[in-house]
Amino acid sequence: MGKAIVAIGLPESGKTTFLAALWHLLTNKKVLARLSLEKLTAEEATYLRAIATRWAQAKKQERTFHSGNKTVKLSLKSDRGAVFDLTFPDIAGEAFSQMWEMRECATSVADALRATGVLLFIHVDKIKPPGWIADDTALAESLGHADANAHADAVADAPTKALANSPDEGQADEIVQWKPESSPTQVQLVDMLRCLQMQPFDIGPRKLAVVLSAWDKVENDDVSPELFLELHLPLLHQYLTHGLSDGWTHRTFGVSAQGAEYDDSNGAPSPEADRMRDMEVPSQRIKVVVEGSTSHDLTEPVNWLLE
Repeated sequence: MGKAIVAIGLPESGKTTFLAALWHLLTNKKVLARLSLEKLTAEEATYLRAIATRWAQAKKQERTFHSGNKTVKLSLKSDRGAVFDLTFPDIAGEAFSQMWEMRECATSVADALRATGVLLFIHVDKIKPPGWIADDTALAESLGHADANAHADAVADAPTKALANSPDEGQADEIVQWKPESSPTQVQLVDMLRCLQMQPFDIGPRKLAVVLSAWDKVENDDVSPELFLELHLPLLHQYLTHGLSDGWTHRTFGVSAQGAEYDDSNGAPSPEADRMRDMEVPSQRIKVVVEGSTSHDLTEPVNWLLE
């Protein structure tokens, strides 16, 4: 039976890295997993080997935007023996940015967004926070405005513009035009989920796995994935708790598919990347945290969506 999962998220949210690590896990077979690989076409194996090789070498993935959207079809077997075909579109994050900024998307993307299972990727180190009125007031006071509250009200009453000042250089206020990409991460993600519950994307009840990627960057903060979501993305957390349509269910996963920092873009080696390349079992770089348990099994979010 064919089952479809769509991976969604803003640019550089970890979708391709997840897919690369998943392929390595399925083919390396050195770590116990809920799902196993049954078969794959040669063409898709070539693509997956390419991204998995870069993952194993601790090198950054080439941007999906440059190589085009890629739909991968895997034949998988569950730990209960059930075999099914999984369709996994690896869609560029720029496609979702375009949906937010231009309110449009390609037909192929629209088709993929009707999948019954949704993987929502959020990079914990790339969250763009909202601007708070209290912060605007404090900033206005530090810039020497006579009426800080009036200044903050002016910013709040003009959502398409922002006021900037450089007190050190004595420059006057500068009007900066607001752009859609300036919106906070959680605002864009909530709108993305709202779109999936409206025509032409609405297909009824779905399962949503929220994947907090690069979890290794926050794992020492002693917070669960659910608490991290509530603290850092409160609007999204509230929407997931109270705003999803009837029949939708969701679960939050903390996922470190990469393991640590890779070599930088200039090719300078990273000590952490060297350590990962020296690991005898690369799959052990993977860490998945969900509901108080931790494992190396990257198939957990996918398995939950398909249960």
